[in-house]
Amino acid sequence: MSTKAATKEMRRRSDLALKVFFTPEVGTMIPILILSVVTGILNPTFFTWRYISSILRDSIFIGTAALAQGLVIMSGEIDLSVGMGGCFAGIMMGVACQNWGWGLVPCILICLATGAAVGLINGLCVTRLKLNSWITTLATQFISTGLAITIGDGVPLSISSLGTSKFTRARPLNLSWLFFLFVAMIIVLDLVIRKTKFGYRLRAVGGNREAAEMAGINVKKIKLIVFLLAGFIAACGGMFDVLSKASAKDTYGMGREFRAIICCAIGGITMSGGAGSMYGVGLGVLLFHVLRGCLNILNVDTNVQLVMIGAVLVMAVILDVMRKRFEDKRIIKM
Repeated sequence: MSTKAATKEMRRRSDLALKVFFTPEVGTMIPILILSVVTGILNPTFFTWRYISSILRDSIFIGTAALAQGLVIMSGEIDLSVGMGGCFAGIMMGVACQNWGWGLVPCILICLATGAAVGLINGLCVTRLKLNSWITTLATQFISTGLAITIGDGVPLSISSLGTSKFTRARPLNLSWLFFLFVAMIIVLDLVIRKTKFGYRLRAVGGNREAAEMAGINVKKIKLIVFLLAGFIAACGGMFDVLSKASAKDTYGMGREFRAIICCAIGGITMSGGAGSMYGVGLGVLLFHVLRGCLNILNVDTNVQLVMIGAVLVMAVILDVMRKRFEDKRIIKM
């Protein structure tokens, strides 16, 4: 093999290695493995299934909000109401059970309908009134918070009469049925994003709105549906909170929207929109909770934990920029 051919082959292998490294799912799995191995060496308790399963069970609440956030970010927008919108939906589920005496199905329906209504309001404000999504969803976050506190009156609203304890307390593989529902949501949403016309149009709108409009895509309709779906998914997170704790409370979703953004960023969702996967979001959620689990089991100070989580977010953004530059270079070479 000539020197020129050998150099060309080395470049091809180097490009292939970079392509694999910059794949969001792979880029997220690497730090998960490194953190797990290092922590397991320092404290072998980390490698027990009891501890790992507790991390997985705890991930579904922020994880559901992250799935909702991921959809919105991919469309080129942001949703700051995914945390408290879901909490408000959960409060309505508690009110329907404790105060109105409704059964399981009606309680679930009013929970999901409340979340969808919050998402619909966000979508209408952004698409019809042309308001900024940051301001709109920040406003609905405050409105949802105020309504949750006012209606909930600061006390837990019990749903014990619904008889869901056998379902929520079950521990298949020491996990929970809610965890498996969360995994099913990831799979379904990723199929929607990758395999349907809606998913293609969603990515097109987030990647380049003007080009999407020129291609005949109804941008307003897509974004309205995205916000509606995000509200619905956020309500699922609120429902998971209520079911797992057998009560609704106005503090469950506080601050969850920012953690959801972190999970999306470290999971490879492009912050400018148009690219990413739900599997990447799921792995971002896992990395976030593995990091927290590692820091907790090593007894790292809470303030230091905040610093490290912030550092991980900065690294995720830097990796996102590097990924985009690598993709741009590949397009130029082609």
